[in-house]
Amino acid sequence: MSTAQFEWHPAKLLEDNAGLQDFALLVLNQPLKNGAILRRLWKNSSVRVAADGGANRLHQLSSFQGKFSNLQAIIGDLDSLCSSVRDFYSSQPTPAQVIHDTDQESSDFGKAITWIRKTQPSALDIVALGGIGGRVDQGLSQLHHLYLYQTDPAYANGRIYLLSGSSLTFLLKSGTHMIHVKEDGEDEVFGKHVGIIPLQEPSRVTTKGLEWDVTDWESKIGGRLSTSNHVLPHTKCVEVHTTKDVLFTVALRPVEGEEEA
Repeated sequence: MSTAQFEWHPAKLLEDNAGLQDFALLVLNQPLKNGAILRRLWKNSSVRVAADGGANRLHQLSSFQGKFSNLQAIIGDLDSLCSSVRDFYSSQPTPAQVIHDTDQESSDFGKAITWIRKTQPSALDIVALGGIGGRVDQGLSQLHHLYLYQTDPAYANGRIYLLSGSSLTFLLKSGTHMIHVKEDGEDEVFGKHVGIIPLQEPSRVTTKGLEWDVTDWESKIGGRLSTSNHVLPHTKCVEVHTTKDVLFTVALRPVEGEEEA
């Protein structure tokens, strides 16, 4: 049984007025529905990258007035990037790098992760912004990338978060995880719904702080799953022990102006 222990503070990524933090924001080629969250992430992140057509999504925002113009890089096979969007970001006072990666064995998502890791002086967490709705194969591919690019048991290359319009999802490696869902003195950013999903292989899970806690509970696809569970109202930190890698997903609390970017 793994004795590794991990601390998580995901709410700090999404706090308003949190200030610059050491994480990279990666915009995928998916609809951008949560404008308030995007503004917070844009302001808080130290690196901002678009995966191919993700740059189109930024440029197409209905309220676009240069808010998201300071993009550092656009990376991918560039089959989705509009020429006008490329010209726009290339003509900014600090032009975005446009990197054409023709590797057919990796996705634009993967190309962007690799570029971030190669160009940063130290390991950096990544928040990937994109929806899990729509095509099932695309949604599964995004979840697959959480496993594919986090093989180190101690997250030596940084952690990856997948943020959709309604939830934040990240990978819990084998061990014990203390997930701070509420931070003292800050507005709550998460709702009550959580799920713990062993996508790759069965795991035995123990939890504390949920409405339906479990102890040494075998969970697997096609068997028992902890979905639609609830964080208890008084809980600030959810504890999860897992024997194998599992996905942890927590609902976002709606924020004022979320449909406006």
